[in-house]
Amino acid sequence: MTDPRFQTFDQLLQRALTDPQAEAELRRRYAREVAVLVVDFTAMVHRTDHEGIVYALALARAAEDRMKPAVAAHGGEVIKQVADTFFAVFPDVEPALMALLDARAALAEFNRSRTGSLGDGSRNEPIFACGGLGFGDTLVIPGENLFGAEVNRAFVLGEDTAKSGEMLCTPEFARRLGMPPAGIGLHGAPADRVAEVGFPFLVLQDHRGAD
Repeated sequence: MTDPRFQTFDQLLQRALTDPQAEAELRRRYAREVAVLVVDFTAMVHRTDHEGIVYALALARAAEDRMKPAVAAHGGEVIKQVADTFFAVFPDVEPALMALLDARAALAEFNRSRTGSLGDGSRNEPIFACGGLGFGDTLVIPGENLFGAEVNRAFVLGEDTAKSGEMLCTPEFARRLGMPPAGIGLHGAPADRVAEVGFPFLVLQDHRGAD
C-alpha cells in the first residue's frame, strides 16, 4: 500500500473511511483551529433577473475587490470563492471580526457614489454584503477548499440567514471572542430565527460612530 505521506488529499480521503493512518495524515497536513468568515452579497438573484448575469457578477467582483484587502490586512487568507460568496480563514476570531468590519467600511465607501436603485436602468445601485463567522477545528487546503462544522455553520449564516448587511456568528465564535470590541454589540438571535436555521447563533452590530 502506498505510504500516506505521498498521497493527495483526495487519495487520502478515499482511504480514510477504513485506514486510521490516512485520517491521521489528513489531520497532520490540513487540520487547523481557525476563525472562518463567509461573505455573501445580497439581492444577486434580483440583480441578475433585472440586469443579467454578466453585470451582476461584475458588480460582485468589484465589491469583493474593495473588501478583500481588509482580509489580508488582518492576517486572513481567502481560501475559495463560489459564485458571489467567498470564504476566508484567520488565526483567531478578533482579526476575523475586525477584517469584516473594515471590509464593510470599504464597501460603504464603494457605495457612496452608487445612488441608483435596482431595476431603474441606471446600473448604479449600491450592493450590500452579509457575513457569517465561525471558529473551530477545520481542514484547510490553501487556495482550494475548507471543511468543518464551523465552516458549514458560517456558510449557512452568511449565505442563507443574514439579512442585508447583517453580521452573524456561531456560539463558538462568540465564546472565543468574549467581550466584543468597544462599540460592537453582540446578542442572541430571536427564537423564531433560530428555529428556522436549526442551530443557535448571535447577531453582531456595529455601533461605533453612533450618536
